[in-house]
Amino acid sequence: MDNTNKSLIIINIFFLLYYSFQLLIFTDEFALNNIGDFSHAIAGLSEIVGIIFLSLAISLIIILINKIRAQLPLFITIFLIQFLIFINLLRYIYTNSPGQTSINSITFNSLIFFFGMMVSIIFLCKNFTILKQF
Repeated sequence: MDNTNKSLIIINIFFLLYYSFQLLIFTDEFALNNIGDFSHAIAGLSEIVGIIFLSLAISLIIILINKIRAQLPLFITIFLIQFLIFINLLRYIYTNSPGQTSINSITFNSLIFFFGMMVSIIFLCKNFTILKQF
């Protein structure tokens, strides 16, 4: 694996770990600052999403140690999660309806997801043939 691939994977690991820690460790603060409300239902869902992000980050760490060959489904899954969350956040920005949180918080999170999505696109385009080999 060349240095560019390692860098792209490491960037995605940091992206996933950032949101994972935000959702798992700072659940209350994250919910209040980004969702605008806090309840046990919101905390539970935030923690579930945090666990998913942590699992994906651990998977990327294992791939970083091993090889990227035949890992297309995992990288497509990460890209789709980033893309769908980014599109959902854009919906709040374009309709100017942030709910109980601020538009600045939504814009910041959408930019981070956009950056992660672009890293995933670059990685997928650069390595598509290697990723689909079994």
